[in-house]
Amino acid sequence: MKKSQKYINRIGRILFSLIFIASGLSKIGDWDKTISYMESHNMVYTPFFLIMAILLQVTGGLSIIMSYKTKIGTIFLLIFILPATFIFHNFWTLPTETELEIITQQAEMVSFLKNMTIIGALFLIFNNEKE
Repeated sequence: MKKSQKYINRIGRILFSLIFIASGLSKIGDWDKTISYMESHNMVYTPFFLIMAILLQVTGGLSIIMSYKTKIGTIFLLIFILPATFIFHNFWTLPTETELEIITQQAEMVSFLKNMTIIGALFLIFNNEKE
C-alpha cells in the first residue's frame, strides 16, 4: 500500500468511527435522558440495552480506528445499528397530519437513510479486511 493510501485509510477510519465513539460516550453523560428515550420507544430492559449499546459502539469504533480485529468491530457495530435503526427511526409509522409531524417524519427518514448508508459502509469495511 502506498504511503498516501495508508494515510487516507487512517483518516477515513477515524472519521467513520467518530460517530460511534462520540455517540456511545455521550450516552454515559445523558444516561437518564437516554433511558427515557428508549422507554418512549417501548423498549424493555433499558439499562441492559443501554450498557450494551455503549460497549458495542465504543469498542467497535475503536476497533476500526486502530485496525485491530476490524471484522469483529464491524460485527459489534452492526449488532448495534441494525436494531437501533428500525426501533428509533421507523419513519413509516409516524403520522403526517400536521406540518410539524411531516417535518418530524422527514427527519426520521433522513436518520434512517443515514444509518442504512453506515450499514453499507460497515459491510464494505468487513468485506475488505484481510483478517
